[in-house]
Amino acid sequence: MKNKGLINFLAYIAIAFVAVALVLGSVFNWIFGKGSTIVTAMNLIAQIIAYAITAIFAFYYAKGRKSIGWMIAFVVFIIIIVVFLVVGLF
Repeated sequence: MKNKGLINFLAYIAIAFVAVALVLGSVFNWIFGKGSTIVTAMNLIAQIIAYAITAIFAFYYAKGRKSIGWMIAFVVFIIIIVVFLVVGLF
């Protein structure tokens, strides 16, 4: 894969966002007794990066299969994930 370095970097960034969000979530919960919008946003960013990395690898897997059904299923899965992420924001 040509962009393996980019994917590795994005995975690293996603892990960093998760770690910082968990720490900030604990601190805000301890100080204020509730979560923060910043923590929620960081968690969402980390999720999006993690989903994107997974989707990239899944795309190459589906693309390598001989049946078009794998690619159709992949597209359906991506649509479901995007819809539920957007619905979860509201």
